[in-house]
Amino acid sequence: MSNKFDAILQTAHLIPAIPKAVQDVLLLLNQNDLSINDLADAVRLDPVISAQVLKMANSAYFGRPKQVDCIEDAALIIGIDAIRTMVLACGLMGSWENTKNFDLQRFWRLSLLSAYIAKDIAWLYGHDANRAYTAALIHGLGVLAIHRAVPEIASEIDQACGDHFPYDRADAESQLLGFDHAEVSAAIAHEWNLPSVIGDSIRNYPHPGNNHSRELSALIHLSVALAINLSDDIPSDEWKYNLDVDVEDSLEILMVELPELQPKFDTALRFVNMMVTGR
Repeated sequence: MSNKFDAILQTAHLIPAIPKAVQDVLLLLNQNDLSINDLADAVRLDPVISAQVLKMANSAYFGRPKQVDCIEDAALIIGIDAIRTMVLACGLMGSWENTKNFDLQRFWRLSLLSAYIAKDIAWLYGHDANRAYTAALIHGLGVLAIHRAVPEIASEIDQACGDHFPYDRADAESQLLGFDHAEVSAAIAHEWNLPSVIGDSIRNYPHPGNNHSRELSALIHLSVALAINLSDDIPSDEWKYNLDVDVEDSLEILMVELPELQPKFDTALRFVNMMVTGR
């Protein structure tokens, strides 16, 4: 790989790791027999996470008539899945918050929303929902690494694409850099010792094509496309127009069935907007 790729990946290495308290809560959240009391005890160990949990429980999204000031009550209101997303968001967003001259709110909105969508679709069609969630969540970290390492070129890339398709940014990056953010994200996944199928699927998601992780690549591609459509308020009868041509066949998913999930996707979008904007 090129020296520029190595420099970009080195920039990613300089980003602080997810705080240990966040890692501890995430490990706990993966336990099948997790109790609310155990979760509350772990959340209390980190004041930032505790404050975010209470803030979320008291937000307009949950519409509680009475102020919530107890971590146990907040955890019951929010739910384990929502807390997992919040903890991951706190860790990842905090690590990359100094990325400049880039629309971070849109980036995190699309990343978090695509993770929710990937999990829902994977579960519906009998795929590994947790793996799909993780792959979709971190698929775009290479974009941030590129902005950190080569901001001038990243600015050119921003101007060359509108992020209206899952592949337009990757295509612009390939023209200007000789590689794309998906390759950088895959390298980050490898450095984090994530399963190889996650890195392989991320590497190929802009154009899933024929690879041994094609199914998961296509699922990420579809989830990113739907996140863009929902964020940009694209009508459901136009959703198929920003997909790579063979994604639907790769997943054996009928696009006509996906609008039935739109109410669930819309709920996820409202939750993600609350996460990203703090309102």
